Order: sequence, then C-alpha cells, then structure tokens
Amino acid sequence: MIFRGRFEYTIDPKGRVNIPAPFRDRLQESGQESFFITNFPDCLYAFAADDWARIEEKLSLVSSTDRQKNAFVRFFLGGAVEAIPDKQGRILIPPTLRTYAALEKDVVILGMPNRFEIWSLARWQQEMGRFEKEVLTDPEFAREISALGI
Repeated sequence: MIFRGRFEYTIDPKGRVNIPAPFRDRLQESGQESFFITNFPDCLYAFAADDWARIEEKLSLVSSTDRQKNAFVRFFLGGAVEAIPDKQGRILIPPTLRTYAALEKDVVILGMPNRFEIWSLARWQQEMGRFEKEVLTDPEFAREISALGI
C-alpha cells in the first residue's frame, strides 16, 4: 500500500492526532480499518494491518541466537500498538511512543511507499536540513538517483 503526501498537524494534549484523509481512504479502500504504529529511529512508522502481519511473520524467523537482530525485534515489535481512527479521523498515540519520537505539539505525517511516518516538526526540519546539506550535494547520490531514472 502506497501513501503519498506530507501533512502537518497538531497533536492534542491527550495525544490524539489526525490521520490524513487520503491515508484513511487508502486503508478503507483496501478493507482495513487499523494500522500499527511503532518506533523507528527519530520518528514513528505506521503500517497497514496486512503489511504489519507480513512484517511480524518475517521477524518471527529471526534466530533467537542473533543478539543484534533480536534487539531490533524487541525494539520494533515491543513498541508496536494497533491504531484505529475515531470518527473524526484521529488516533491516540500512547505516551511511550510520543516520548520516543518527541511528539509534543506540531507533527508531520509523511507518506512513503509501504508505510507512513509520524515526525515531530522540529526533528523533521532537522532531518531535511541534514539531507539538503549532506545528501543532495553528494555526487554519488546524484548518480544513484539518476540511475533510477529520476
């Protein structure tokens, strides 16, 4: 499932935030009401329920003897919560995830090819500043993007 666009919202004092209508529409069109939110470095990732089930299945194959991968599974699955938008299109982000992603007031919800991301506006601006300064000016990156036909 592909999510597109960038949206800015305010998270309310209870931890509720609007999910963009186009994202809710995509979920409904696919017959899914819910999605799963989890921590990822600097932001939260949100996956449609069907995609999340596939991720859990793949992560269940991680060997219990691989300490590094198991640490990631604990981090990724341990932080996951199911979210179902209310009638106003809002979800409640639990305090642990809000704290992890530094979601205090202004947030950015960003569409990606297989998920959407929820960022604090401040962290998003820092990430974009770093990207513009370090990545966009990298000739190797320009070659890689050009090879994609973009």
